[in-house]
Amino acid sequence: MSLASRAWQRNAFNFISDWVLPAGLFCLLTGLAWLGERNQYHKLFYALMAAPALIAFLLQPAQTLRVLRTPVTLAFIAFSAWALLSIAWSTTDESVSSLLKRPLYILMLFVACALMARDNCSRLQTTVHLAALLMIPIAAYSLVDFVRHYTEGARLIGSGALDNPLLSSHLFGFFCILWLGYAMTAAPRNGLVALLPLALLFMALLATGSRTPLIAVAIASAWMMICCWNRRAVLLATMGVTVLICLLLLYPESLLNRGTSYRFDIWQLALEKIQLHPLIGHGFDAPVSFVIPEIGYALSEPHSFFLGVLFYTGLVGGLCWLFMHASALWICWKRRSDVCFIIAGALVLYGLGAGLTEGGGILPRPKEHWLLTWIPLAWVATLSIGRQHEKST
Repeated sequence: MSLASRAWQRNAFNFISDWVLPAGLFCLLTGLAWLGERNQYHKLFYALMAAPALIAFLLQPAQTLRVLRTPVTLAFIAFSAWALLSIAWSTTDESVSSLLKRPLYILMLFVACALMARDNCSRLQTTVHLAALLMIPIAAYSLVDFVRHYTEGARLIGSGALDNPLLSSHLFGFFCILWLGYAMTAAPRNGLVALLPLALLFMALLATGSRTPLIAVAIASAWMMICCWNRRAVLLATMGVTVLICLLLLYPESLLNRGTSYRFDIWQLALEKIQLHPLIGHGFDAPVSFVIPEIGYALSEPHSFFLGVLFYTGLVGGLCWLFMHASALWICWKRRSDVCFIIAGALVLYGLGAGLTEGGGILPRPKEHWLLTWIPLAWVATLSIGRQHEKST
């Protein structure tokens, strides 16, 4: 290969890693709130992350393969491989080629984030910071619009392609935890500045009317209090108890009077189906329906991420799923002296908490659920790679 050809490949690789992929991550984090349609969101991901990451891999495979060195990524690859193998006994109507693309998209997310942090993590962190800043006016606009057009029983949906209060809570909750992490770990003056965005995002989360994300926020907050045990941690605990008491006094019907939304009935039906094939599951994308007479229509997911994993991939896939999250949390715990790992661990726990009573599909195309699972896991894997490279240099 000529020197000119090598220089062209290196320049193209650097341009993709330094400019295209950060733009893609920014759109992935915030696009649902400002794009008009979901298909535009998918197209932006394919154009600015998936395809460029694949091209970068082909240009510099040795550098790109560094992403495979982390336990989180290896666990994801094992989980994806088992899920794809389970197509052999799945009764799905989807084509094999369509199902093969789904884990590839997520793998390209891991690769893209790793390439952004190939020298250090500053470019990745800057992109996340810019996305967090953009969410401030988006959350403010959503709240103002919600108040102006409020009717009894209404729940905040948000702007752009957001179309469901529960799914919108994933977006607002993700950035709420991000700003909480900034408030807990930044210098005192900057920590105070982060309180206003934190309050805006938390109010937007409350306005969605979703209850499970509040539990997820509590879990993530507990993680940060343990990792940052100081005066701020005590203040956070006090504020958390105060907010809970105020919500119970002012809006008891929103928290207590809505019951369990038939979650226990759905889970019982899901467990009955899981028991039919407990070890290997029903197969990736196998059709499923849960009929609750009181609802009047069939549900297509078990409303629990982990139950969904067990249904489709059985105990084998469930163990891979658990190891993937456990390894991410263990990495964050070992490196909790680094504030980035504290925030990343909080996002992983928030995703686990929010997924307790919602979701159920595995390896989906880009959507809100990525903010709960794949983006936090990719961030942990990327931080590990970036910090190791910084130490080696």
